[in-house]
Amino acid sequence: MIYIDILEQKKPYYCYRCGARFTRQVNNFSKSKSSLFKSNDNYTPFCKKCVNELFDEYLNLYDGNMNKAVRRMCEILGCYYDISSVNDLVNVPATKSKIMEYIKSLNLSQCKGKTFEDNLIEERDNENMINSLSDVVDKTTKTKQKTVKFFGFGFADAEYQWLQDQYDDWTTRHECSTKAQEVLFKQICLAELEILQSKRDGKGTDKVIKTLQDLMDSGDLKPKQNKDNTFSDDQTIGTLIQKWERERPIPEPDPEWQDVDGIVRYIHIYFLGHFCRMMGINNKYSRMYDEEMNKHLVEKPEYEEDSEALFDSLFGGDTNGN
Repeated sequence: MIYIDILEQKKPYYCYRCGARFTRQVNNFSKSKSSLFKSNDNYTPFCKKCVNELFDEYLNLYDGNMNKAVRRMCEILGCYYDISSVNDLVNVPATKSKIMEYIKSLNLSQCKGKTFEDNLIEERDNENMINSLSDVVDKTTKTKQKTVKFFGFGFADAEYQWLQDQYDDWTTRHECSTKAQEVLFKQICLAELEILQSKRDGKGTDKVIKTLQDLMDSGDLKPKQNKDNTFSDDQTIGTLIQKWERERPIPEPDPEWQDVDGIVRYIHIYFLGHFCRMMGINNKYSRMYDEEMNKHLVEKPEYEEDSEALFDSLFGGDTNGN
């Protein structure tokens, strides 16, 4: 009996669930960054065998729902719950432990160092997210419905205000008169917000910055492109017209605004038509001029009946000749 106690003393680490003892924690227990296990060298008090058994129990409890089972294990072990890492578990072979592969993936992904407490903080912050137009009315918010409709749902009130401020700043400094330009500036603002969020969460920003640069390039908004435009003061008017027509040509007006005052018609008739008639040129412009002038001509009336009767009717007279 004393011999058994001595052997047990040489195994100071034991599992809180099954009571199995181990001489070391490495390879027998999983690590966690949660402050709950700080005095245990950040090792969870459940052996890997029990962790696998618990995961199978919760997987059965939730009718095979992998997301719910992993989230429950994250609550117990203090691990960060990452939905994208859970979705990657479908590629894990059946011979390997899915929950252990999930824990291993956290140390290799952008979630490294995070705990379940971070999930709780994110959920608290998400309570302020605007996910429908009713949230704008129901919640104490400064965001307008117009802003939510424009940028879409899923942002916090402060983020909507930041997006709107950035959009107003862009559109006041640069031309924004078409739908395409509105979409471009909106996407630029969203990309800028994503960069800030990625930096805050410790994620990589190379891909998002590349997207932002491509958006700015498509709108000629890069500093180098704007610098080239400042040279316009040194260019001739002909060069500038060629540049503007090539890069930003004047669009055709809407039908309701096409020559509303009939200026083109006036020029055709009273300038080209009059000129052609003066020069004796017979073409469509001179004919248009003749048709217009005919509307204003006064012809001498012709009276084909008895002139004497007309005179008498106008000035009166005696039918007897007096």
